Amino acid sequence: MKVLKQKKIEDCYESSNAIDFLLSCPITKEFAEHLGKLGKFLLFEEFNLPYFKVIVKGEYTIKGALSKKTIRILLPEDVKDFPLDNLVEYINNYEKRKEKK
Repeated sequence: MKVLKQKKIEDCYESSNAIDFLLSCPITKEFAEHLGKLGKFLLFEEFNLPYFKVIVKGEYTIKGALSKKTIRILLPEDVKDFPLDNLVEYINNYEKRKEKK
């Protein structure tokens, strides 16, 4: 899994400080659980399009839907240029971590 593109979202109704990541592959339940290790993981499988949320307290919230190729990162309203390099690296290293098991 790789982050191919980052895009600042101007019209998100949940936050005025949101960024979308375009991923190289569709999101699987296993990948969502991998992201879930970063904080509080919520998975809503009862919907037609299952989705998840990861709350990383004091930093950001990650939202996405299984089988889609984008995730949205909601940042605190009062933070301008929040560094997301560690999150990008965590995502980009997902396949490498899987191979080590």
